[in-house]
Amino acid sequence: MIYLLVFSLSSFFLYVAEKQINSLNKKVLTFIALLLPILLATLRNERVGIDVETYMKPLYLCSMRSKNIGSFFANMKSEYALMHLDYGYALMGYFASKITGGLWGIFLVNSLLCILPLYFGIVKYNKILKCNVNVGSKEVPIWIAMFIFYCLFYNNSLNQVRQIITCALLFYGFMSLLRKEYIRGIFVFLVACTFHKASFIFLYIAIVYGFARSKNKNWRIILLFSLIVFLIFSIQIFYFGMNILNALGLVPEKYYGEIFNKEYGDRDVNLSWLFIALVMLVITALNLYNNRQDVMARFLFLITFSFISLFNLSSYFSSFGRIQLYFMIYASICLPLFATAGQSLIKESKIASNIICIIVPLLYWFVAVYLFDYTGTIPYYFI
Repeated sequence: MIYLLVFSLSSFFLYVAEKQINSLNKKVLTFIALLLPILLATLRNERVGIDVETYMKPLYLCSMRSKNIGSFFANMKSEYALMHLDYGYALMGYFASKITGGLWGIFLVNSLLCILPLYFGIVKYNKILKCNVNVGSKEVPIWIAMFIFYCLFYNNSLNQVRQIITCALLFYGFMSLLRKEYIRGIFVFLVACTFHKASFIFLYIAIVYGFARSKNKNWRIILLFSLIVFLIFSIQIFYFGMNILNALGLVPEKYYGEIFNKEYGDRDVNLSWLFIALVMLVITALNLYNNRQDVMARFLFLITFSFISLFNLSSYFSSFGRIQLYFMIYASICLPLFATAGQSLIKESKIASNIICIIVPLLYWFVAVYLFDYTGTIPYYFI
C-alpha cells in the first residue's frame, strides 16, 4: 500500500534526522520526511476522501467564480454545501484556490495545516520534558510519534479535514502554552476556532492539565469521579442538556434529527478507537504507578479517561463521536511512553518498546482504515 510506504519512508527520514549532529543535514532530512506525506495528499485524485465532494470541491468552484472576497462569501452563503462552513477554513480555501488555480491547492494547504503543527507540537513537547522538573516522562522519539500520527490520523486528514486541522492546531497551541508562549498559544487557539467550533474543547484540556499539575489530590479525585459519573450516565446527561438547548432554540437544525429522532437500536461503536484508548489507559496507568509525581503521565491518563468516557455517546451519535479525535491525538505522545511504562516487562529493551509502539497503530490502520475504509480513502488514486 502506498500509504504504508510513505508512512515508513517519512518516519525513516525523521529517524535519520534525529541522529544528525549537523543542523543543516537535520533540517534537509526533516524537510524531505514531512514533504512525502504532504505530496501524497496534494497529488491525490478527488475520489480519495468523502468530504472532497461534500465541501472541498464546492469550495474550490465557488472560489474560482468569485471576483473578490466579498462576492465569495455572498456566493458561499447561497450554496447549501458551504453555508455552514467555518469562515477560517473557507478563507483558506479561497486563497489556496486563487493562488494555485486548482483543487490540489486546497489539498496542499490542508495537509500542511495537519502535519506541520503536529510535528512542531511534538518538538515542543520534548522541550517541555527536558526543561520541566515537574514532568517525569522521557522524551519521545519524533519518528515514532509521527508514525503513530500517520497511522491514526493521516487518512482522516484526507476526509475529515477541518477536524484534523483543528486537532493539530490545538495540539500545537497547547504545547505552546506549556512552553509559556502564551501569545502564540492563544493566537493559535483563536485561529483554530475559525476552522471548527469544537475548538472550545481546548479549554477543557487546559483545565484537565491544571488539575493534573495541582498538588491537591482532592481536585484530581473529583475530576476522575466526575468522568466516571459521566461515563455511566452520559446518555441521560446529554439528552437533559440538549432538551434545555432546544428549548432555547440553540440546537443547530442539521443535528436536530440525529439527536432527537435517533433510534437506540442503531449503535455503531468504533472498536478500533476503543482499542487505542484502552492501550493509552494501560500505558499511562503504568507510568503513574512507576512515578506518582509524573505530571504529564497524570494529564495523559485523565485525557485518555475523557476519551473513553465519550464512547457511550458516540455509539449513538456519530457526529458527537468526532469529538473523541481531540483527545485521541494525544496518542502520538502517549503510546511511546510504553518504553518507560513497561520497564519491568521488557527489561528496558528499547527495540522491543519501539516495535510495540509501531504494531499498535499499524493494527488500528489495518482494521479501521484498510479493511473497513471508514475514511473513504482506500484505494488511493493519483490526480
